[in-house]
Amino acid sequence: MYRIILSILFLTCITLPTKGQSMSYAEIDSISYHQYLIGDWDGLLTTMRLAEHNNSLYPNLLLRGGYAAMMKGNHSLSLKYYQNVLQLNSYNEAALYFAAYNNIQISRYDAAVYHAKKLSIDNRNKLGLQTKKSVEFADAEISIKPNNAAYRQTGTYFRARFNSRINHRLKLTYCFATYRQNFLEPIPPPPGPFRNPNPALRTLAVGDLQGYLKSEYYINAKLSLTNALHIANTNFDNNQYRTAIFHAGIKYMMPSADVRLEINAGPLLDSLISQLAISSTYYPLGNLNFYGNSRLSYQKRTNLSHLNWYQMIGFKLHKKVWLEVHGTVGEIKNLIDHESLYIYDALDPGKYRIGSSILIPFNTRFTLNTNYFYEKKYLTPQNTNYHLHSLTLGFTWKI
Repeated sequence: MYRIILSILFLTCITLPTKGQSMSYAEIDSISYHQYLIGDWDGLLTTMRLAEHNNSLYPNLLLRGGYAAMMKGNHSLSLKYYQNVLQLNSYNEAALYFAAYNNIQISRYDAAVYHAKKLSIDNRNKLGLQTKKSVEFADAEISIKPNNAAYRQTGTYFRARFNSRINHRLKLTYCFATYRQNFLEPIPPPPGPFRNPNPALRTLAVGDLQGYLKSEYYINAKLSLTNALHIANTNFDNNQYRTAIFHAGIKYMMPSADVRLEINAGPLLDSLISQLAISSTYYPLGNLNFYGNSRLSYQKRTNLSHLNWYQMIGFKLHKKVWLEVHGTVGEIKNLIDHESLYIYDALDPGKYRIGSSILIPFNTRFTLNTNYFYEKKYLTPQNTNYHLHSLTLGFTWKI
């Protein structure tokens, strides 16, 4: 048995061309087929690079190369090869199946559903994909935000969200959230020569109720459009304020990265705000063992404007544990984030924010996530800085 394997490897090695030489179609086909049969995935990927250099790609070779890249854990490269097959034949069942599978492996579930439209029912069920469902995903989170400021008590935030799958192109997201916090304010002393060094404090209740609706429409497997509306009713010291932020975005997906452009605008409490942002999620290794997200945003509100840079890097720590570290620099006062799902309109501006998240998928349906971040904030009335900590516990459930 060992002699047979060594003979095959030897024949493969002597058949491969040296640098600068080209390979014929017959040589590429023969070598790649033998490498596929014996599971020589590294050798097959080398053959794929030579074939690309010679401009000798064809469907069967692309299918073999896609499978080899997938077996090596490079789902981005595998997706590239299967997408090339689909450009030649958009109904190739194997390419559709593995394109959907690779998208799932890099957390592009919606792109996988787009491919599922043309898949057979059996293969669609194997991947757990449905092109129409009243409730596809549900998630929720709750967080507490303690701080060391004498005039700011602990804040609490709760959010619940679910998705509806209308068809293979369109998904709707519904969400509601609430935030509660008490502020303390010194009561002005009565007129007179004597002043109390420890004045009495009065409580200012801050609270809001938020609603959110988003649609995402896939033009094709690489391009999607998003629209969203975030509304909020805020109560502050017996006064009411309204917020209505409109979001529009476009996302272009490449096998190893995506690029997103978005605009957010609308009345925020008592004035108008507009924000432009560009972001990208990328997979240097072609999988979720190491990945990242970068985002640059520019906000303008009345006569104030800010630039913010957000950076996240994710690592796979264990078979079922991921760690993400993240940070935001630039004044955090009027920041609109996550396609307007989160609106940071705090009275006290933040100087910067750093934190980390842990994600634990218990199975293919249920994922637990925890998040912590620290933020240095500025207390305007007292002209001092204070420290805010945010602790969040949440889950995602695929129904």
